[in-house]
Amino acid sequence: MNDSGRAGLISGTGEEGQGIALRLAAAGNPVAIGSRSAERARQQALEINQQIGDEIVRGMSNHELIAACEILILTVPWIHSQQVITEYQEELSADQILVDVTVPIVFDKGPRLVDLGEQSGSEHLQSILPSGPAVVAAFKTLPAHLLCDLDTPLDCDEFVCSDSSEAKSRVLELVGTIHRLRWIDAGPLRYSRSLEAITLLEIGLNQRYRVKNSRIQMVGLEEPEKGS
Repeated sequence: MNDSGRAGLISGTGEEGQGIALRLAAAGNPVAIGSRSAERARQQALEINQQIGDEIVRGMSNHELIAACEILILTVPWIHSQQVITEYQEELSADQILVDVTVPIVFDKGPRLVDLGEQSGSEHLQSILPSGPAVVAAFKTLPAHLLCDLDTPLDCDEFVCSDSSEAKSRVLELVGTIHRLRWIDAGPLRYSRSLEAITLLEIGLNQRYRVKNSRIQMVGLEEPEKGS
């Protein structure tokens, strides 16, 4: 099996994974959904294929997905992210790209960011993969509920950070296909600290104003010329 052209979602059967798979597949991208249970992943893939009217999503075990796909998207809750990466670390290679969607937020008398010292959650994952995939931070400020609702246009901006310009370019190319969403190159991986703080702010605003789908739109940014 060789699905290197597919984006693969590690443990992608939760709401976040479902939303990302749905938006990528609706834009015509082949997608693989992984799970510890291959049957659960296949059922999720079937439901998405039925929703978009195409046979573009495949379900498989996490082991199969990691062996087959070059771009891997981690969509588990942050509290499980290190455990998942450690579990599959020996199967990951330097030729792959790990897109980190997780945000280190816990709900303890209200939402708060976990103290990781000077690191973002994405930097922390990169630190435990010194010879593994390049880590790219993306999808951090988009609400899962919104991603799952194809009838609601995204109409916002989202940000991509990485210390690898090659990995970042490949992820920007992939996610840039998603309809009515502008992707912004937000610089090196350390800038994902700000993105994670923005997500915390969004959660607080959603609670205060009793909404679910607050998101970010930057004003005054123009697309850079190619090669700049």
